[in-house]
Amino acid sequence: MRFFADYHTHSKYSDGRATISEMAKAARKQGLEEIAITDHGPRNIGTGVKNTEQYLKIRTEARKVSEELGDFKVLCGAEANIVDLEGGIDVPKKIYQELDLLLVGLHPYILPNDLETAWEYVLKNRLHKHLGGIRRKVVNTNTKTLVEAMYKHDVDIISHPGLEMPLNLEEVARACAATDTAYEINVGHNYQNPADIVQVARHGVKFVVDSDAHFTETVGKLDKGLALLTQAKVPPEQVLNAKP
Repeated sequence: MRFFADYHTHSKYSDGRATISEMAKAARKQGLEEIAITDHGPRNIGTGVKNTEQYLKIRTEARKVSEELGDFKVLCGAEANIVDLEGGIDVPKKIYQELDLLLVGLHPYILPNDLETAWEYVLKNRLHKHLGGIRRKVVNTNTKTLVEAMYKHDVDIISHPGLEMPLNLEEVARACAATDTAYEINVGHNYQNPADIVQVARHGVKFVVDSDAHFTETVGKLDKGLALLTQAKVPPEQVLNAKP
């Protein structure tokens, strides 16, 4: 299979190091046909957009770059943060409905909505590596919040599932299949393995392979994802940004 799009990248509007135009041109050089700029939500400490209205500015700029390039499509999305134990996110519906894509992910360094979330979600995800006894609780909390987010919002892709924040992959895969949410294979962090992909794939989920690029040097470089899919024997028709 070959990839035609990279749906998870970041620009200078959050913690990326390049402009939207620079990221788009780098992706086109890699042979892609389209890219999505999906900057972090505002509750991501030190790395998010200044406010959610900035996404509308990013959308306008992305469309302008698309028009300038002509043969290359630039989409605008958001990588929202989960900020409470009920699957609430930091990008409101009135904003994400105006965008092309909504990614939702678990992130360890966020400003939560309340003290209970700060303890159960933020702090315990930091502590479970040192206090093994709370790991099961942490897995349950992470899984519950991510699954509820998928049912509450029009999520297109869950970003880097299981990265630093452990999940019950069976439950997440079932929720992805039920809500028509794509499961991301994230080559930027290089943490997933073929066994996990096999486990998720058997539930019939759709995959997306993304770079999570913050630099022009890494955008569109998705070969590691292809290797994982090949080892897990996932066919092209189960991958949304791939063609046979």
